[in-house]
Amino acid sequence: MKKRKVCITPEALRDIERLYDYIAYELLEPFTAQKYSEGVFDAIKELHRLGEALAVNQREYLQRFYGPDVRTTNYKKVTIVFNIVGNVILIRRVIAGGLVR
Repeated sequence: MKKRKVCITPEALRDIERLYDYIAYELLEPFTAQKYSEGVFDAIKELHRLGEALAVNQREYLQRFYGPDVRTTNYKKVTIVFNIVGNVILIRRVIAGGLVR
C-alpha cells in the first residue's frame, strides 16, 4: 500500500473542536478532552498508510452525502469519514456518538 497525504476539511476540524469543547466545558474534563482529541488526530494520521485498506462504506446515506467511494474508520466513539482522492486521504467529517452504524 502506498502512503498518501492526509488533508482535513474545515468541517472535520470543526467537528473535532466541538467534541473537544463538549468534553472540556460541558463534561468539565479538559485533560480527557485533550487526550481524546490527540487520539482522534493520531487515528487520522494513521490513514496515510492504512486508508486504502479500509472498505468502502455501504451505508446509502453516507454515499449520498460523501460519494460512492466513502470510507469510514472509528476511534473510540467517533467515526472518521473520508474519501481517497488521487494521492490524498480527504477527511470529510468526524462524527461523535452512535450517529453512524
